[in-house]
Amino acid sequence: MSNDPIAWDLVGERLAYDGFLSVKVRRYRLPDGRECDWDVFGPKAGVGTGVSVLPLTPDGRIVTVRMFRAGPDQVVTNLPGGLIDLGEEPAAAAVRELEEETGYTSESIEVVGWCHAAASSTFRKYVAIARGCRPDGKQSLDEFEDCVPVELTVGQFRAELRTPGAMTGTDAAYLALDHAGLL
Repeated sequence: MSNDPIAWDLVGERLAYDGFLSVKVRRYRLPDGRECDWDVFGPKAGVGTGVSVLPLTPDGRIVTVRMFRAGPDQVVTNLPGGLIDLGEEPAAAAVRELEEETGYTSESIEVVGWCHAAASSTFRKYVAIARGCRPDGKQSLDEFEDCVPVELTVGQFRAELRTPGAMTGTDAAYLALDHAGLL
């Protein structure tokens, strides 16, 4: 767009922390010549991007997970999802994460888009819709995951989205609902 601000020039970057997430300090030159450091976070080294899945059961319910999240420091509702391994396709990761976190499998999976995880993030989060989801798989949680699958009606899910602090990943949830025609 012609009225957009001028993009900043990336001058350099250094890794500040590499744990579950990585934090990099980027040095930028602003259009007026000043320079500043900006912290950005993303996936840890050796990990690709992420995926969130909107799982729909045959009767139209949404499969969510309830789990503790360290950022908000509380138990919240989430869409199932997680990290995409390097070289793994987002759709394959969506199928894998759905079963690992919920024990549900799906008849079909469709990647409908992606969003930035946050304004100061290099992390790209793909969004998928899984249809025909049934609890006929095997839940297989990571070492520090404690996911409890919960089926919600669309109305209950939308109420969770509107409740401050009840959910994380609301950007992916709204994108998925929009593509599924459920807003």
